[in-house]
Amino acid sequence: MELASGAGRCGERVGEMGTDTTKNEAVLGDIDVVSHQEIQRMAGVAGPCVTVLLPSTRFGPDTVGAPGRLRHRLQEAAARLADAGVGEAAAGQLLAPLHALEDDTEFWQHQADGLALFAAPGYAARFRLPIEVTEQVVVGEFFRLRPLVPLLSTDGGLFLLALAQNSVRLFHATRHSIGELRLGAIPSSMSEAIPQEEMARYGQSHSTGPTSTQFHGQGNEADYDKVALERFFRAVDRPLTARLGTRREPLVLACVAYYLPIYSAVSRYPLVWQEAVEGNPEHRPVKELHDAAWSLVESHFAEGEAHELDRYREAAGTGRTLAAPAEVAAAAGEGRVDTLLLPLEPPEVADDGEVDRAVVETLRHGGRVLALHEESALDSPVGALLRF
Repeated sequence: MELASGAGRCGERVGEMGTDTTKNEAVLGDIDVVSHQEIQRMAGVAGPCVTVLLPSTRFGPDTVGAPGRLRHRLQEAAARLADAGVGEAAAGQLLAPLHALEDDTEFWQHQADGLALFAAPGYAARFRLPIEVTEQVVVGEFFRLRPLVPLLSTDGGLFLLALAQNSVRLFHATRHSIGELRLGAIPSSMSEAIPQEEMARYGQSHSTGPTSTQFHGQGNEADYDKVALERFFRAVDRPLTARLGTRREPLVLACVAYYLPIYSAVSRYPLVWQEAVEGNPEHRPVKELHDAAWSLVESHFAEGEAHELDRYREAAGTGRTLAAPAEVAAAAGEGRVDTLLLPLEPPEVADDGEVDRAVVETLRHGGRVLALHEESALDSPVGALLRF
């Protein structure tokens, strides 16, 4: 088994003898997108499951010692696997993809704030995270998914589409970070989306040489041909929507104001934000785009969290809520948990395993798992709103 490495690959599931291998293109600079779909797959992985969490730094001398810290933690994981009755050969095969990272110089040069590594029979994955994690090794029936929950919350993030005729860029942003995603099948410009000879019909271009074309119309409504723009936007939206799948994070456009209603009309993405970061985005600093986009959606995230808390509190005392980790885990295993709420900074609990099991079983049965950013939102390590 081999774990794909390098800054351009993330969250890959790898296996051997025909096991499916999927490349996730959602790379935020040196951050890997943790999708609901991948977490649900991880919830279905059979143990023994090894989770290694390491704090990491983007720069500085600490990055030099990181491979050694990983080596030490994998030795600890091997000992715990032995205690659990896993043979030496099987344990070595299971941990081999993570050991391979120790000598991957390129990988260690592209880190974020935290690193989460996962290994089980036929499965291995790694995620560079925009959040800090506590260093630990967990070996058990389930992966330790609790630290990833903040990335799946109502405050999970947004997609930012910087859309101009000469340049298309796609970003994913959280409250604290932004990174550019590879376009993949998404065209990088109108000239890539529509052949030059067809563009001539729209009156949108003029040749600047034997192999190049200059497009205009970045700020003057008279320059636009709506038919050409609709075709361009559909060419962008089809692969974008196919790639993002069922994700419900807002898609914010950075573009001239005229583009937003046209793109919204042709898009199949379920949550195109109805306010844009207005102006030509081609030469605007990424930080400026990030700040402007987040200001548009910040209240949306706060309202979403408040709504979930209101649902939970209104149901308290009716028999449709639980707060004890063991009871929540049991209900989740029965498919009864509709929404699992976790404080962003949970109180100390005697057995994190029950919280892990609650997260895994909730996801397995199609429930939602949300982290709450409001301080003292819950006075327990977990809260569950039940289906029945």
